[in-house]
Amino acid sequence: MKKLIALTSVLFAGNAMAADLLDVYQLSLANDAELASAAAKREAGDYQVSLARAALLPQVSIGATHSESSIEAGGSTDDVSTTSYNATISQTLFNLNSWYIYQAAASGGDASNLEFALSQQQLIVRTSEAYFNVLREKENLETAQAEEKAVKRQLEQTQQRFEVGLIAITEVYEAEASYDLAYANLVGQEAALDISFEALEQLTSQQVTELSRLKTDIDYITPEQPVEEWVEKGLTMYAGILIAREGVYASEYNSKAGWSSYAPQIDAQLSYIDGEQPFGNTVFESTATTLGITAKIPLFAGGSNYARAKQAAAQTTQASADLDSQQRTVKNNIRSLYRTVQTDVLTIKARKRATVSSRSALEATETGYQVGTRNIVEVLNAQRNLFSAQRDYANARYDYIIHILNLKFFSGSLGEPDIEKLNLWLSNNKTAINPQVQPTKTPTPAKVTVPPIKKT
Repeated sequence: MKKLIALTSVLFAGNAMAADLLDVYQLSLANDAELASAAAKREAGDYQVSLARAALLPQVSIGATHSESSIEAGGSTDDVSTTSYNATISQTLFNLNSWYIYQAAASGGDASNLEFALSQQQLIVRTSEAYFNVLREKENLETAQAEEKAVKRQLEQTQQRFEVGLIAITEVYEAEASYDLAYANLVGQEAALDISFEALEQLTSQQVTELSRLKTDIDYITPEQPVEEWVEKGLTMYAGILIAREGVYASEYNSKAGWSSYAPQIDAQLSYIDGEQPFGNTVFESTATTLGITAKIPLFAGGSNYARAKQAAAQTTQASADLDSQQRTVKNNIRSLYRTVQTDVLTIKARKRATVSSRSALEATETGYQVGTRNIVEVLNAQRNLFSAQRDYANARYDYIIHILNLKFFSGSLGEPDIEKLNLWLSNNKTAINPQVQPTKTPTPAKVTVPPIKKT
């Protein structure tokens, strides 16, 4: 809470801010529309339970009656004024229909609470994905900028070598084509950063100009527990399954409520009346206390009771099928994500080695090109391989984070401590990420003027 207050103070101090993952998550908690909708739905569910419970609780009412009348007797007319007061207490003694409706509403209330918890977990995933996607696209943009710069330099060198007659015109064409591709990739990457930033701003309703970067020395590990333990946790803890199970309970109670419409209903009523009773042209004070028990058995209601019962039975079948579908989906997602995370760890190590080897290969190829043992195509391919390896390494790191979060999400074990743990993976160094505040200036590609080939 203290962190949120401090963060709010920073926001009121200006329109832009620097933040880490925990800051962004606090902003999402305060501004996310989906979470606010889930909170309102939870509150409505609580009131629905209260409404259903009311039918089982005592009903108390009081009233008053006042009348003015004219009485003719013996040739004379008398005006009579009477006032009476009444109080009534009624209590349901036996009503299976109301009881089952209350039980169904209670299951619905539990489901709305679970839906709110699910929305909170989804917000953790959505916030983390938005945050790390911005970092991902920023890092890819930096790689694209470096690639555009390197290829442009190579194009200029190729032009110079052609002008002194060291290489053929085809190598200039190859270099120019590579530059055009690098330039197009740079433009596309700028757009990707813009899009990712808009997604982050949609969650926070704030313009975050700087984000803490991901550390380079993170310990990427595979899940410790066997996959079936993750599956078991998911089947017992994942909020989506618990919600579907409450849906089954609610539909079963609704079905029982439908059939119980044929059951007897018994109510007790206690009433007290204190008032004035006219007799002739005389008004007497009177009181009355009545205790009664009412029993009724519905026989026919136009077929509505039968239709309601059959509808609820069909809804129970539907809810059971939804629960089964949820369980299958969770099993499949957990097993898939478990294997994906294992693969991610190996992929990160391989991608890291690939960047080192690709850099060495580029240096060797450039050296060979300078001495004439390699051609421009080989140099351009080596450059392309290096920057591709850098992008693959960055993407593998961010993929691992997103996949491990989703694994915990479907296992039902995701919570705010995971946000705090992820925040420790961030460095104190921040990077400017808002294209609207600090736009990336993309240079217009210089066109190389190639002399026409002389015909012999």
